[in-house]
Amino acid sequence: MKRLIYILTLFFLLGTPFTASAVTDKEMEQARTIATKAYLRYANDGSGYLDKLNPKTMAELEKNLKPKEKENLKAFKAIPVPSDYASWNKQKLVEYWGVTAFSSKGLVEKGRLGRNRAKKHINAMSVTPPQKESAKNDKKPAADKGDVKKNDKIKDGAAEKSAQEASASAGTPAAEPAPADSTESALTSAQAIDNLNALDSEPQIKKANNHTWVYILILCVLVAVVVALVVFASNVMKKNEEAVTDATRRVAQHPESPAESADTNALREKFAATLTSKNDEIRSLSKKLEDVNAQNFSLKSKLEAVTAESASLRCRVNEYLRKIAEMEAKMSAAEQAHAAAAAAVAQAQATAPAPAPEIAEVPQPAPTQPAQVTQAVAHPQQKAASTLRTIFLGRANAKGIFVRADRTLNLGNSIFRLDTSDGYAGSFRVAADPTVWEMAMLTPRESLAGACVVADLDITDGMHKIVNDSAGTAIFEGGCWKVIRKAKIHFE
Repeated sequence: MKRLIYILTLFFLLGTPFTASAVTDKEMEQARTIATKAYLRYANDGSGYLDKLNPKTMAELEKNLKPKEKENLKAFKAIPVPSDYASWNKQKLVEYWGVTAFSSKGLVEKGRLGRNRAKKHINAMSVTPPQKESAKNDKKPAADKGDVKKNDKIKDGAAEKSAQEASASAGTPAAEPAPADSTESALTSAQAIDNLNALDSEPQIKKANNHTWVYILILCVLVAVVVALVVFASNVMKKNEEAVTDATRRVAQHPESPAESADTNALREKFAATLTSKNDEIRSLSKKLEDVNAQNFSLKSKLEAVTAESASLRCRVNEYLRKIAEMEAKMSAAEQAHAAAAAAVAQAQATAPAPAPEIAEVPQPAPTQPAQVTQAVAHPQQKAASTLRTIFLGRANAKGIFVRADRTLNLGNSIFRLDTSDGYAGSFRVAADPTVWEMAMLTPRESLAGACVVADLDITDGMHKIVNDSAGTAIFEGGCWKVIRKAKIHFE
């Protein structure tokens, strides 16, 4: 509908006669100044100061220009100003200074982009309406007035000729007439001028009449279209109202029965009760989730503290182990030196001559001393062979393979403690640490199921301790420890 109104308005505007405009010298100068300013503004990016200027003439514009703009102005000033602009209207003025001038040669390419701004500002100008023909005739030069006097003389001569003819016919003597040829030629010229004016006026009247009939025909068609649209809209609205009325009448004719109403109310109450219970359940689960998140945050904090402490202890243990190894190396070197000395003494005794009687009282070394030295030398090896190694293992996966192994208890990762004497087989059990128990019971199926057998694996609520009933067995195979027999545990 809005589009139709827009079309009607457009046709009415086209049918309305517009008064043409003519361009004066002042307006021509203003349009030229506007175009020049737009060109200079786009030709140089640093000419922002031109936006604050509003000159009306080229002289005002040149007075405020900087050297760069004065240099760019030379090419635009070379564009000629047409001499017939007095007969232009605003459209032709915009076309020349907004399009033609910017297409001239020698202009800066960036400056050509100012054509849109020039067209916009020149369109906003007000152009003086053209003067009427009578005013133009009044302002004709003296030569035109001379022509008017000549025409008056020609008319006077024609009047004298007609008077002479009249007096001749009456037998009255008349004055000497003017030459006939000049009078006839003047009359012929006047008639030709009148005929030309008549011919010029007739086509314009016919043309105006032809355009008027076209506009009237278009207006009639548009009125018919509007009427058709109004009728169509009224029919559609009438059908919609009838449909609403029918639906209301059907509802009124078939009211809901009491049984159906009771069933509907029961379903609504049931739905409301279910919705309420679900909301309560959601609130309860949300509260539990918040508690678990808080507990998880607390455990993470404890785990970080324990991890830091474990790292410190690990460093200290490694330092102690290094010192012990150095001491054992020193002791081993001393024992070896002592054994070598004992062997040298024994060899010396075996090769020495029989002692003289006077030194018979010198005490002899005990015969069991070499055996004791030998036993002392062999003791570290036996002790090393019988020493147990302790390894802390993480959880076991579905294939019974422990995912990690550490020399010390690594809280957060270690769950089982394995004891081995040869490094190839050993027995394992859950590490005796409350933090390990608590973390293992948070995810019992993931942490314990791969290496333990327990009656109620998922029932850990209220439990605080993991008790080892029997140790499991594991072997070192393929670079990792593998479960051979699971450990048996229960929760307390």
